[in-house]
Amino acid sequence: MTSSATTDRQPPLFNAKPILNEIRHGLDRLLGGGNVTIIDLQRIPFGVDDERYLRDALGDGEVHATVNTLGKSTVQETGVAGVWWITHYDEMGAVLGKFVEVTTIPEVLKSQRQDIVRGLHKLSTSLGADQPTTTAQE
Repeated sequence: MTSSATTDRQPPLFNAKPILNEIRHGLDRLLGGGNVTIIDLQRIPFGVDDERYLRDALGDGEVHATVNTLGKSTVQETGVAGVWWITHYDEMGAVLGKFVEVTTIPEVLKSQRQDIVRGLHKLSTSLGADQPTTTAQE
C-alpha cells in the first residue's frame, strides 16, 4: 500500500517566526527604554504565507486609521499592544511599503511640529487673538 501526500501540510515559512521573535525583543526594548523597532517587510524574504502566519499570530486590535498624504497610508493595531501594521500606497494604490512598528503610537499618526504651529496660527487668527510669540514661531 502506498501512502498519499497529505494536503494539510504547513505552508513554507521563510521569516515569520524570526520576525515574531524580533517583535518580542522589540516589545522588551520598548518597555525597557522606549526604543522603537521598525521592521520593513519588503526588505526581507517574506512570502504570502509568512504574512498570513504573522497576522494570525498577532491578531487584530481595535485601532485602524487611514492617513491621506501623497497617497494613502493605513495603520492597523494588532491584537498585541504596541505592535502595528503600517502600509503605504502611492496615488494609484500600489503598495510602496509594508512595515511592522513596535511603538506606543506610529510616527505616521503623530502631529508634526510645523503642522501644530500652523494650526495654532489659524486658530489664533479665527479668534482674533494676537499671534503667539512663544517658541512656536517657525
